[in-house]
Amino acid sequence: MKKLVFSVALASMLALSACETTGGYGGGYGGAPRTQLSQCMRNALIGAAVGAAVGATQGPGENRAENAAMGAAIGGLGTYGVCRWLTAREQQRVENAYYQSLDTNRPVTQSWQGEQGDTRSLSVQQPTAAPGYGPECRRINATVSDGQSTQSLPAETFCRTSSGAWAPV
Repeated sequence: MKKLVFSVALASMLALSACETTGGYGGGYGGAPRTQLSQCMRNALIGAAVGAAVGATQGPGENRAENAAMGAAIGGLGTYGVCRWLTAREQQRVENAYYQSLDTNRPVTQSWQGEQGDTRSLSVQQPTAAPGYGPECRRINATVSDGQSTQSLPAETFCRTSSGAWAPV
Protein backbone atom coordinates (compact mmCIF):
# COMPACT_ATOMS: atom_id res chain seq x y z
CA MET A 1 0.00 0.00 0.00
CA LYS A 2 2.81 2.43 0.87
CA LYS A 3 4.48 1.81 -2.49
CA LEU A 4 1.20 2.45 -4.29
CA VAL A 5 0.58 5.72 -2.44
CA PHE A 6 4.17 6.86 -3.01
CA SER A 7 3.90 5.97 -6.72
CA VAL A 8 0.67 7.94 -7.07
CA ALA A 9 2.20 10.94 -5.30
CA LEU A 10 5.32 10.80 -7.49
CA ALA A 11 3.26 10.46 -10.67
CA SER A 12 1.09 13.39 -9.58
CA MET A 13 4.10 15.59 -8.98
CA LEU A 14 5.50 14.69 -12.39
CA ALA A 15 2.16 15.51 -13.96
CA LEU A 16 2.28 18.90 -12.28
CA SER A 17 5.39 19.78 -14.25
CA ALA A 18 3.21 20.09 -17.36
CA CYS A 19 1.52 23.11 -15.76
CA GLU A 20 4.43 25.55 -15.91
CA THR A 21 3.84 28.40 -18.32
CA THR A 22 6.08 31.22 -19.40
CA GLY A 23 5.89 34.26 -21.55
CA GLY A 24 3.35 36.96 -22.09
CA TYR A 25 2.80 40.39 -20.68
CA GLY A 26 4.79 40.30 -17.46
CA GLY A 27 5.02 36.53 -17.85
CA GLY A 28 8.72 35.86 -17.95
CA TYR A 29 10.27 37.27 -21.13
CA GLY A 30 13.60 38.91 -20.46
CA GLY A 31 13.53 37.99 -16.80
CA ALA A 32 10.35 40.02 -16.18
CA PRO A 33 8.52 39.26 -12.94
CA ARG A 34 5.77 36.67 -13.22
CA THR A 35 2.30 36.65 -11.71
CA GLN A 36 1.08 33.91 -9.41
CA LEU A 37 -1.15 32.65 -12.20
CA SER A 38 1.82 32.20 -14.54
CA GLN A 39 3.82 30.47 -11.80
CA CYS A 40 1.45 27.54 -11.63
CA MET A 41 4.11 24.86 -11.26
CA ARG A 42 5.79 26.65 -8.38
CA ASN A 43 2.48 27.15 -6.59
CA ALA A 44 1.45 23.53 -7.09
CA LEU A 45 4.77 22.32 -5.68
CA ILE A 46 4.35 24.62 -2.68
CA GLY A 47 0.87 23.14 -2.20
CA ALA A 48 2.38 19.65 -2.38
CA ALA A 49 5.07 20.56 0.16
CA VAL A 50 2.53 21.99 2.59
CA GLY A 51 0.31 18.95 2.11
CA ALA A 52 3.25 16.63 2.77
CA ALA A 53 4.18 18.51 5.95
CA VAL A 54 0.63 18.38 7.25
CA GLY A 55 0.26 14.72 6.27
CA ALA A 56 3.51 13.75 8.00
CA THR A 57 2.33 15.23 11.29
CA GLN A 58 -1.00 13.39 11.28
CA GLY A 59 -1.68 9.88 12.49
CA PRO A 60 0.60 7.27 14.04
CA GLY A 61 4.37 7.45 13.57
CA GLU A 62 4.60 4.26 11.50
CA ASN A 63 2.34 5.80 8.81
CA ARG A 64 4.14 9.15 8.47
CA ALA A 65 5.61 8.43 5.01
CA GLU A 66 2.26 7.27 3.68
CA ASN A 67 0.46 10.27 5.21
CA ALA A 68 3.07 12.66 3.79
CA ALA A 69 2.70 11.17 0.31
CA MET A 70 -1.09 11.44 0.46
CA GLY A 71 -0.85 15.02 1.77
CA ALA A 72 1.53 15.95 -1.06
CA ALA A 73 -0.79 14.49 -3.67
CA ILE A 74 -3.86 16.22 -2.24
CA GLY A 75 -2.13 19.58 -1.67
CA GLY A 76 -0.42 19.64 -5.05
CA LEU A 77 -3.42 18.52 -7.06
CA GLY A 78 -5.73 20.95 -5.27
CA THR A 79 -3.47 23.87 -6.12
CA TYR A 80 -3.03 22.54 -9.65
CA GLY A 81 -6.79 22.78 -10.31
CA VAL A 82 -6.66 26.37 -11.57
CA CYS A 83 -3.79 25.50 -13.91
CA ARG A 84 -5.66 22.72 -15.61
CA TRP A 85 -8.80 24.78 -15.85
CA LEU A 86 -7.12 27.52 -17.90
CA THR A 87 -4.98 26.94 -20.97
CA ALA A 88 -1.75 28.89 -21.39
CA ARG A 89 -3.51 31.16 -23.89
CA GLU A 90 -6.32 31.82 -21.42
CA GLN A 91 -3.83 32.53 -18.63
CA GLN A 92 -2.25 35.08 -20.97
CA ARG A 93 -5.67 36.65 -21.59
CA VAL A 94 -6.24 36.91 -17.83
CA GLU A 95 -2.85 38.53 -17.21
CA ASN A 96 -3.46 41.05 -20.00
CA ALA A 97 -6.81 41.92 -18.39
CA TYR A 98 -4.99 42.48 -15.07
CA TYR A 99 -2.73 45.06 -16.71
CA GLN A 100 -5.68 46.68 -18.51
CA SER A 101 -7.51 47.00 -15.19
CA LEU A 102 -4.43 48.47 -13.50
CA ASP A 103 -3.86 50.98 -16.31
CA THR A 104 -7.49 52.18 -16.32
CA ASN A 105 -8.21 51.66 -12.60
CA ARG A 106 -11.49 50.03 -13.67
CA PRO A 107 -12.95 46.53 -13.67
CA VAL A 108 -12.53 44.48 -16.84
CA THR A 109 -15.02 41.96 -18.16
CA GLN A 110 -14.32 39.75 -21.18
CA SER A 111 -15.85 36.71 -22.87
CA TRP A 112 -14.32 34.34 -25.40
CA GLN A 113 -14.76 30.94 -26.97
CA GLY A 114 -12.74 28.29 -25.12
CA GLU A 115 -10.76 25.59 -26.92
CA GLN A 116 -13.45 23.03 -26.08
CA GLY A 117 -16.17 25.24 -27.61
CA ASP A 118 -17.50 26.56 -24.30
CA THR A 119 -17.93 30.25 -23.61
CA ARG A 120 -15.55 31.58 -20.97
CA SER A 121 -16.13 34.80 -19.05
CA LEU A 122 -13.53 36.74 -17.11
CA SER A 123 -14.34 39.30 -14.46
CA VAL A 124 -11.45 41.34 -13.07
CA GLN A 125 -12.48 43.57 -10.19
CA GLN A 126 -11.35 47.18 -9.92
CA PRO A 127 -7.87 47.31 -8.37
CA THR A 128 -7.79 48.16 -4.68
CA ALA A 129 -5.05 49.45 -2.37
CA ALA A 130 -2.60 46.78 -1.25
CA PRO A 131 -2.01 47.38 2.48
CA GLY A 132 1.56 46.79 3.53
CA TYR A 133 3.02 47.27 0.06
CA GLY A 134 3.01 51.06 -0.33
CA PRO A 135 0.93 53.74 -2.02
CA GLU A 136 1.88 52.69 -5.57
CA CYS A 137 0.67 49.10 -5.15
CA ARG A 138 -2.68 47.57 -6.06
CA ARG A 139 -4.40 44.24 -5.45
CA ILE A 140 -6.37 42.47 -8.21
CA ASN A 141 -9.05 39.79 -7.79
CA ALA A 142 -10.62 37.92 -10.68
CA THR A 143 -12.93 35.03 -11.51
CA VAL A 144 -13.35 32.93 -14.64
CA SER A 145 -16.56 31.13 -15.54
CA ASP A 146 -17.32 28.50 -18.18
CA GLY A 147 -21.09 28.85 -17.81
CA GLN A 148 -21.33 25.87 -15.46
CA SER A 149 -18.81 26.73 -12.77
CA THR A 150 -16.87 29.73 -11.58
CA GLN A 151 -13.23 29.60 -10.49
CA SER A 152 -11.65 32.30 -8.30
CA LEU A 153 -8.12 33.05 -9.44
CA PRO A 154 -5.24 33.75 -7.07
CA ALA A 155 -5.30 37.36 -5.86
CA GLU A 156 -2.41 39.31 -7.37
CA THR A 157 -0.50 42.33 -6.05
CA PHE A 158 1.21 44.74 -8.46
CA CYS A 159 3.36 47.79 -7.75
CA ARG A 160 4.23 50.61 -10.10
CA THR A 161 7.92 50.71 -10.97
CA SER A 162 10.02 53.87 -11.32
CA SER A 163 9.42 53.70 -15.09
CA GLY A 164 5.64 53.75 -14.52
CA ALA A 165 5.03 50.13 -15.51
CA TRP A 166 3.13 47.67 -13.30
CA ALA A 167 5.08 44.69 -11.97
CA PRO A 168 3.76 41.74 -9.96
CA VAL A 169 5.08 41.50 -6.41
